[in-house]
Amino acid sequence: MSTPIRVVRTYHQSTKHHLRAFAPGPAYLDWATQPDPFRRFSGAEMVPLPLVDGCGRCTYDALYGVDRRSASRLSESSLGLLLELSLGLSAWKAAGGARWALRNNPSSGNLHPTEGYLLLWRAVSEVLVPGLYHYVPEMHALERRAFLPQAAANRLDEAHVDGYGAIGLSSIIWREEWKYGARAFRYCQHDVGHALAAFRLAAGVLGWRLRMDDAPADETVSALLGIDRDADFSNAETEHPDLLAVFGPAPTPHGRVPWDESATALEGWRGHANRLSTAHVAWPQIANVLPAVHKSDTPAAAVGLSSQGAGAPAAATGAGDACVLIRQRRSAQRMDGHSAMRRADFERALRRTLPASDRAPFDALPFEPAVSLLLFVHRVDDLEPGLYLLDRDHGRFPDLKNACTSPQFDWARVDDSTLPLFRLQAPLDVEMLASGVSCHQDIAAQGAFAVAMLGDLGGVLASDGGWGYRRLHWECGMIGQVLYLEAESVGLRGTGIGCFFDDEVHRLLGIDTTAEAHWQTLYHFTVGRAVEDLRLRSEPPYAHLDRTEASDGNTFQLSRVTSGAAPSGMRQAEPGHRREAAC
Repeated sequence: MSTPIRVVRTYHQSTKHHLRAFAPGPAYLDWATQPDPFRRFSGAEMVPLPLVDGCGRCTYDALYGVDRRSASRLSESSLGLLLELSLGLSAWKAAGGARWALRNNPSSGNLHPTEGYLLLWRAVSEVLVPGLYHYVPEMHALERRAFLPQAAANRLDEAHVDGYGAIGLSSIIWREEWKYGARAFRYCQHDVGHALAAFRLAAGVLGWRLRMDDAPADETVSALLGIDRDADFSNAETEHPDLLAVFGPAPTPHGRVPWDESATALEGWRGHANRLSTAHVAWPQIANVLPAVHKSDTPAAAVGLSSQGAGAPAAATGAGDACVLIRQRRSAQRMDGHSAMRRADFERALRRTLPASDRAPFDALPFEPAVSLLLFVHRVDDLEPGLYLLDRDHGRFPDLKNACTSPQFDWARVDDSTLPLFRLQAPLDVEMLASGVSCHQDIAAQGAFAVAMLGDLGGVLASDGGWGYRRLHWECGMIGQVLYLEAESVGLRGTGIGCFFDDEVHRLLGIDTTAEAHWQTLYHFTVGRAVEDLRLRSEPPYAHLDRTEASDGNTFQLSRVTSGAAPSGMRQAEPGHRREAAC
């Protein structure tokens, strides 16, 4: 076993929760050092983006097709909608004297470690010219960090004939460390997956596609995003590079993409990162694993995703508007414990988690799938309660089945379903099981069903090296994003669950619990009927901005004024938020 893989294995094993002890984390929450949820670059020119409702452009069902709508032209409005539907605010919540923002992309503990950047190589307007920009969600604006000379922009344009630019994602790991300690790195990776899926689906609203370029090394991504500029981050929390994803009508690379040359060409740098906390606690487990998950330059993947059970289109949910649905996504804090889910809705949700080369959002991730779903079915019409498994990659299925040594499992294919869905044990009341393995959280038992995402950790580390640990968690986050929106589309609600007793799930299945085990549970999720907390007040996401919103079908209209400083009182505070649930 190589040293990086051994270090990753050690990190994963040391950050497991156990019945008798949680993973290393803070003994209490130090509210005085709560991280600012919004990164800003003082001194960088701010370019306000128009707020566009986008309604009427795309139905929710249409998001899961490819090239079925005319592509929007590149404009400030279309860029604004792409960024807002992905990383923008969805609402403000208030209780007592506390007030905090919710966003269109979920995050563990609503802490939002993911930062978004735009590398633009096509001029949009006199203001939005080729360059590097940082997205500021609370102001719905771009901060220009650097200019990209026209010659360098032309080279990127030639390398992506139908690509407009690239989205860059990075993680401020401290935001999650503040609350979750050593396990925080896992949650940062889940959040990257949620954000990547959110960007892919937002691109679909515009008739665009978006796909990660897996060729550049972490150093290249850091240089392109400007997060390796030590002077610009002096006295501020660092950002870890995650990925680059190219967007446009058909952003297929032609030949070698000159990312390194583009990073060198960026000029006219402006901006200094703000400090998010007055003090920090170091978690050595994360410091040790970061070098082991480093990504080197690799040849661009030419992966055609398997279409495991994804051939038949999912049944339509109706004419629900995609923008409305994306903006109304929330995480349930409680569920009612009795509402059921229709079998057709359940199967459609599962089908949309299956990867295919022509199906969003998984066409954005250029890797073969490595995650299957253990399902705790509680209340699904016409399906016996019990344990089931959805096979998301037939090639890995024999290994997963062999790893699950429980003699009680049937492994019988559900014969009245066209899905690769297997009955392990049913009928069986699995409410206490689902709650028990998810840190005794009732929400895992009170919905229609719960999920434990099982990843082929051993297989991915063997093929990709230590960095594969990151992309395996990204896949889980993308699955979670689909389940969130599928729940919303039928009047239910989802919640991502990061707190679970890892090895209790493995014991339930008969999976090896040693550090060398191939299959590991990586992320949990639940779907059901939410119970609203009437103590909370909701406020519109951008009422603090003096910009009007308008949209007329396929034609954007806008009225925009420049924005000033962020209003006071916008720091996050969430008393009583569930441990390690997403929001």
